[in-house]
Amino acid sequence: MLRRLARIIVVYRHSLALVTLFLLVLSFYGMSQLQFESDLSKQLPSDLKAVQDYYTLQNEFGSGGSALVLVRIKGTGSDVVDIRDPRVIKAIYDLEQRFMEREYVTDTFSIADICVQVLGRLPRTIEETKFVLDMLPEDARSSLVSRDYSTTLVVVTLNRESNQEALVRVYKEMLEDIKKAGFPEGVEAVLTGDLGITYRILEMLQADMNRTMAVAGVIVVLILIYFYRSPIRMLVPLIPLTFGVIMTLGFMGLLGIPLDLATSTVGAMIIGMGIDYGVHVTNRYYEERAKGRPPEEAAEEAIAETGKALLGAALTTIAGFLALSLSILPSLRRLSLALVMGLGLTAMNAVIVTPAVAILEEEVGKRLGWRSGGLRLGTSERIKRAFEFLGGAIKRAPWGALLVAGLITGLSIYGFTLVTTEVRLEKMIPTTLPEIEALSDIRSEFGGQDEVVILVKADDVRDPTIVRAIYRFEEAIKADSCLNNVFETESIADVVIEKYGYIPNDKEKIAEVLKGSSLVSDDYSMTTIRLKGNFMGVRQEVFNEIMAYFEEELKNADFPPGVSARLAGEAYLNYVLNNLVNDELNRISTVGTLIVVLVVFAIFKRPTVALAMLMPMFLGALWTIGYMGLAGIPFTQTLAGVVSMVVGLGVDYGMHITHRFLEELREGNRAPIITAMGSVGPAILVGALTTAGGFLSLLTAELTAIHDFGKVLAVGIFSSMLSAYLVTPALLQLEFGRKLGGVENED
Repeated sequence: MLRRLARIIVVYRHSLALVTLFLLVLSFYGMSQLQFESDLSKQLPSDLKAVQDYYTLQNEFGSGGSALVLVRIKGTGSDVVDIRDPRVIKAIYDLEQRFMEREYVTDTFSIADICVQVLGRLPRTIEETKFVLDMLPEDARSSLVSRDYSTTLVVVTLNRESNQEALVRVYKEMLEDIKKAGFPEGVEAVLTGDLGITYRILEMLQADMNRTMAVAGVIVVLILIYFYRSPIRMLVPLIPLTFGVIMTLGFMGLLGIPLDLATSTVGAMIIGMGIDYGVHVTNRYYEERAKGRPPEEAAEEAIAETGKALLGAALTTIAGFLALSLSILPSLRRLSLALVMGLGLTAMNAVIVTPAVAILEEEVGKRLGWRSGGLRLGTSERIKRAFEFLGGAIKRAPWGALLVAGLITGLSIYGFTLVTTEVRLEKMIPTTLPEIEALSDIRSEFGGQDEVVILVKADDVRDPTIVRAIYRFEEAIKADSCLNNVFETESIADVVIEKYGYIPNDKEKIAEVLKGSSLVSDDYSMTTIRLKGNFMGVRQEVFNEIMAYFEEELKNADFPPGVSARLAGEAYLNYVLNNLVNDELNRISTVGTLIVVLVVFAIFKRPTVALAMLMPMFLGALWTIGYMGLAGIPFTQTLAGVVSMVVGLGVDYGMHITHRFLEELREGNRAPIITAMGSVGPAILVGALTTAGGFLSLLTAELTAIHDFGKVLAVGIFSSMLSAYLVTPALLQLEFGRKLGGVENED
């Protein structure tokens, strides 16, 4: 069947080329429709309670996000030596007025607001500012200005859309307002918080995708030129790959698949993985041409003979990636669809376009006379002899190869025990960015401005028993501030006590105070308790402990019957995502492995042969996780599917070696392992280097999550390749060694 298909592809290659060009034109249009996504809530299932509560906060309380403006004196040469300087206060006030003119700003708070409340105007002298601050309690004063009076803070509450265009517009307009605010020379204002971090992630996603794809392309080109020793011949596998990448990105745009922390890596990944298919077809084509076959027959033989291994490799890789589609995390489902589609398109182009380009290259070469002498194989003889030597060594001592693999496995098992998780977005961007440095300063000077929201629902939250329960809960939380990092709370109970000095039993009195308050919903069925502190700046394990503490306190809280109180907000979404990543990691890894195993056993029925193919994927995945633990790389939402991906990729190398071994065995070769390693080993090396090169290009990304993703996948490729070189031939030799020995003795 494959041979008939190969003949059809060769005969109708020109017609198929026209179809490919049509798909390319369509793909260019699709690429113009690509969108970038950085909203955390879009990475979680929409039916989760935490996500629904997050949207409730947005709709009912205008909690669409926040921004922080850190105002600080830059250095000793500044004309301003104290942040309480009236010129600074006036600039802050002007900035707030500009912000409040924006439709997406719902509230602002700063030292300027306190001055206006106390004085009825802005301060004219620094002594007036000092007077205002001296009237405040110590904890309130420390939340407004730093101890050395070099820094202050403006808190901005936003009600904004989270789509790409709106976020970029909001960020740029707020930056423009900061520039026009008229801060004195030597005083800078840094826009940070949720808005600043989200914008930076969005900006870096686009830059990282373009940069990593360019670097991946350069790496692949350099490797191909080295191995093929010809800038023309290396185009044979490169052109189909380019078509596949363009089609993948184009179809992502047409299908509405956004580019996020996971899918923005697809371009570089497809470059790295997809070249493998074209390399195997190209190498076999030139191998057959060197034997004297005419171009059309060589193309048919290349497709037919590499077809089964290529089809099996593509199916197992796709099977591993399909496991990601079973995840409840939308980001992993999108990544699965993009990778499966990309690999399918790249494999299709490798089979259909590569032979046509190879034949065209020879025809044009003859006419232009750029080739002198005979045809050259794609890999050097020295590399081929090195792999034949390795095959001979394993043939003589298969248990030695297994021992080496066992030692690496033992070290990896230890690393496995050290692996952690990290899903918070601010931990995925460089700490040297101004926004992150400003956040660090805010946490050290002001105790942090991270917010955890508790959504309280009841028939009427103005009920005195409910208000008292809220007050008791707040007091219990503040009493444990050393455990939960909370430094400030806000609720309707605080508003009522500020008015009356106590919580009255009269519901009408409470209703009078809360009339028009932003702390209650329009129908008074919901309110919020807001906890401020340093939650996101701590280690992931501490963050998890704090969130678990809040959950436990809510379970034990003394709220009246019929009252619902749940954690909500963006900080809590990070905690929910962390738990889901841990669950999905185990489930996806197991399912992905089972799918690949079933595919391999369906293609190759013999258990021992299947095991020889499967061991590289098992060991590659284990060695990769062990490396993550030893290198201190945590699992993120992007890396949650890495085991399934390494499993899908790793089985390819064992499959190519096994397929060539069996082919040589059927033809009566008495040393099939040496021939298989000498023939397929270099091609696997080229494929692995180009695949790993594509992944390593992600190291040029600014986003830490993408940087780690590329590093881990590259290690996964090299681990799978090494285990395939050691374990697969050793197992095949142990299985068929006696039979081969008997044949040799008869002669």
